[in-house]
Amino acid sequence: MKDIPYMADAVEFRAWAKQAPYTFNALEDDLKAAIDVEDYAENLPQNVMDEIQTRGQILSDKYPFECDGYKVEARGADTKNSTYVFCLGLSLLPDVFIVNDQRARQFETIAMRAAVGFFGGQGLRIGAPWKTEEIATYDVLLDQVVGMIPDLGERVRDVAPGGGDGGWDVLVVKDFADKRFPRLVALGNCATGRTDWKRKGKETEPDYFWEFFAHGHRSTFVTFFAVPFVMDDDARKRKLSSTGMTFDRFRICEYAPQSTLEVADWVESVRAAALEVPFN
Repeated sequence: MKDIPYMADAVEFRAWAKQAPYTFNALEDDLKAAIDVEDYAENLPQNVMDEIQTRGQILSDKYPFECDGYKVEARGADTKNSTYVFCLGLSLLPDVFIVNDQRARQFETIAMRAAVGFFGGQGLRIGAPWKTEEIATYDVLLDQVVGMIPDLGERVRDVAPGGGDGGWDVLVVKDFADKRFPRLVALGNCATGRTDWKRKGKETEPDYFWEFFAHGHRSTFVTFFAVPFVMDDDARKRKLSSTGMTFDRFRICEYAPQSTLEVADWVESVRAAALEVPFN
């Protein structure tokens, strides 16, 4: 049987997709239909509603739903612009609905904005696919990194390793006005799959990326790991270290609650699929 947070996700996503209140009675009927009799507990619907109310208390006005303990409904007409709803889609939908653009560029950009919101400073997405209209070649990307961290000196690499990246997805730099060290530098990795996130995170040692430049960064350094689903204490501890942080859905939405129009278009395109998300 799926756990309570997953069931709460399914209620939220369905409530958003229906554009109508999702009631306690409807939840009770749906759970009884989805779960074997020997596994079903009478307090299960209440536990799911309690989880949803707790989420609202955590995120306050950044939570795109309202729950009074009896019904759950989307907070307003613009919830398709909600980062939270986008993260629900990444967490719940089958792979056929999610392409690399959502997993990489869109989610990593949102994770970057959340990290900038938390740490401050400026951010740059450095993970593959990194090519944009402004960044046509890898040397341009590395030159932007040097612009953020002048201590690195000149880049010593022009081409991405294997056509990919340096093993990290996001760079965040918090600087003082004189742009001289000390400064805060953060490298982040992202994962969207519920089954493969445990092997992701610190995929490459940070020193490998810094070898793309003539000098070290001479900064206070941290790493972070971002996922679109809700992590419990045990899951967060798997990625926790004295210099590492985790950003799950709650932490991402606290600091980057609104997504882009491009993300909202994808969210709207999966509305029908959201109604088919199973409870178990």
